[in-house]
Amino acid sequence: MKPNDDINLTEQLFTRVKQVLETSQISNSSPVDPQGESEDFIDGSAVRSWYRLLRRPSWAWQGADPVEVEQILARIAMGKGERSHPELLDTIKGYVPGNWVYEWSQQAGGYFKQGRALAEAGRQAEAIETLLKAVRYYSIASYPHLKYDELADQAQLLGNLAYREAGRLFEVPLKEIQVPFRGKHIQGYLHLPTTDKPVPLVMVSGGIDSLQLDYLNFYRKHLAPNGIGMLSLDMPGIGYAEHWPLVQDTSRLHQAVLQYLTDVAWVDHQRIAMVGFRLAGNVAARLAFIEPFKLRTVVCIGAGVNQCFTDPSLFAKCPRMMRDSLANRLGGDASDWELIRTKSQVFSLKKQGLMSTRTSVPILSIGHKRDFICPESDIRALAAASRNGKAVVFDKQPLREVYDKALNETVTWLKQHLCS
Repeated sequence: MKPNDDINLTEQLFTRVKQVLETSQISNSSPVDPQGESEDFIDGSAVRSWYRLLRRPSWAWQGADPVEVEQILARIAMGKGERSHPELLDTIKGYVPGNWVYEWSQQAGGYFKQGRALAEAGRQAEAIETLLKAVRYYSIASYPHLKYDELADQAQLLGNLAYREAGRLFEVPLKEIQVPFRGKHIQGYLHLPTTDKPVPLVMVSGGIDSLQLDYLNFYRKHLAPNGIGMLSLDMPGIGYAEHWPLVQDTSRLHQAVLQYLTDVAWVDHQRIAMVGFRLAGNVAARLAFIEPFKLRTVVCIGAGVNQCFTDPSLFAKCPRMMRDSLANRLGGDASDWELIRTKSQVFSLKKQGLMSTRTSVPILSIGHKRDFICPESDIRALAAASRNGKAVVFDKQPLREVYDKALNETVTWLKQHLCS
C-alpha cells in the first residue's frame, strides 16, 4: 500500500470475521485444564481466568498507558459474547465487543486516525507520539502473534502501517531493509541516530510472542541518545519472518542479516552487537559462538538456552499461551505437549555443543533467579562460556523494576563495548 493511501484500512480489514478461529483455538486443540494460582514470570503474569499472559510491565515500558490498559482489560472481561473457553475471559469469538483483537484495535484505531490528522496539520511531534500509541495497541491486539490468526494478522498489518507513518516523521526517517534469503526476504526496521557517518548498531529481537514493533522505546530512550543505531528483526515463525519455521538453527535468519550488514553504508560493521530477549537470547548467544568476528558483543535477557528445553519439570511449567506460541512456531499442536517437548530439545545450546566451548565475544547474561525459562545456572553458564562475560541475576524485585534494571545494565554494557 502506498504511504499516502487514504483508504480506511480498519473498515476494509476486519470484515471476514464469521468463520475465523479464535486465538486460543489455533494451535491447541486440547480442553482447558483447571488453572492454579496466578504466577509471575520475568516478563508478565499468568493470571487465572486469562488465556494470555498479562504483560503489564513490558507494555508500559513499550509505551502503553497503564490506565488505558486496565480499561481495555475491563471491557474484555465484561464482554458478553460467546467464548471458546467459558472459563477464560479473553477468548470471545469474532470481531465483536469484548474480543481481544477488537478492543485493542478500537483503541489503536482512534489514535491512528488522530495521529494522521496531526501529521496533516504539521504538528509533527504530537503526530509521532500519537501514531506510536496506535502501534503499541495494534501490537497488543495481535499478541501473541500466532500464525494463521486472521484477526491478529490484520491488527499486525495496521500496526506496521502506523509504524511506517510515524517513522517518516522521525528526525532521521525510518529505513527498511530487505535481506534476500532462500527465495524470500527478511525484513527489518533500521533506526539511525544520524546518516552523517557509519554508526554502531544493535540488532534486537524478542521471544516467540513478540514483534519487532515492540522495541522502539529501547532505541529512543537508550540507544539513540548514545549514538547507537538499532535494527529490529522478527524471530522465525513470527511477523515478517513467519515464512520460516523455528528450527535447531535458530540464528539462521539473523546470521544472514549480520552478513548483509557489511554492505550497509550507514552501519559501522566493526561495531555490531545483538540484544536478544527470551528465545532471541538463544539466537544472540548462538551468533556469539558461530560469528565471533562479526559481533562485538551480545546481551541475552531471560534467554532460553538449555535447561528449559532439557528438564521436563521446567518445560512443564509453560502456561497454555506459551505452549501454543511454541507449538505454532514449530508447526505443531500444543495438545501433544510431549511431542513438542521432544522437538524442542534441539534448541539447547549445550546439546548442540556450543556452550561446552568458549567464544571470544563478551556475553552479558541477565535473568531472574525465579525464572524457569532461564534459571540461574543457565544465566551464569552462558556468561562463563564467553571471554570477559558477565552474569546479572535479579531476585525479589517487582517486575517493572527488573525490566528497568535489566535495560540499564544492557545500555551500560553496550556503551562499554560499542562506544569506547
